[in-house]
Amino acid sequence: MQLVVFDFDGTLSEGEMIVELATKVGHRSQISEITEKSMRGEITFDESLDLRTDLLKGISKDDADRVYRNTYLRPGMGELLENLKEKNIKIAIITGGFSEGVEGALENSNVSVDWIVANDLLVDKGCLTGEVRGEFIHKSKREALEKICTMAKISIEDVVAIGDGANDIPMLEVAGLAIGFKPKEIVKEYCDVIVENTEELRGILTEKNVL
Repeated sequence: MQLVVFDFDGTLSEGEMIVELATKVGHRSQISEITEKSMRGEITFDESLDLRTDLLKGISKDDADRVYRNTYLRPGMGELLENLKEKNIKIAIITGGFSEGVEGALENSNVSVDWIVANDLLVDKGCLTGEVRGEFIHKSKREALEKICTMAKISIEDVVAIGDGANDIPMLEVAGLAIGFKPKEIVKEYCDVIVENTEELRGILTEKNVL
């Protein structure tokens, strides 16, 4: 294996960044409900993203930055990423979440990755507009993964994909090894292996000679 690609929210990180942002405007429960519907495959990712980001309208950039700075990797994930790098394994994060939060979490663990494919929330006059832009909005994680593989000249059979929600299915379907990290029920049939925590993930990657 030459590349390990991670989902972020619910996989590399325990929480959902957008839910933490929604707390700032009193919409935590509404966004949590929409997020869960999307993760279970009840609505499309595009639909859920539009619905959720619209509820973020009016959050100050300062408040959003505080959420990004307080986004963290799961315990043990920073060390796992470092160990992958030591083995010369390339690492990508493909997420429908937001790049500033992903970068904040990596900085908090003092680690880096080779590629981040994420979205960005638009800001006007110091506040979030409720709009979003990014490479991943209207594309599947399979397309994002295939683009990375093409650039890096890596066969998709040499990819480990790790995720938990319905929008991870396209990349789990095509990867050489598909790992579900506490996956939603709809995701399980697309996984070669299911793990419940970072320690189990480390064990599988070691067993498969990735670590």
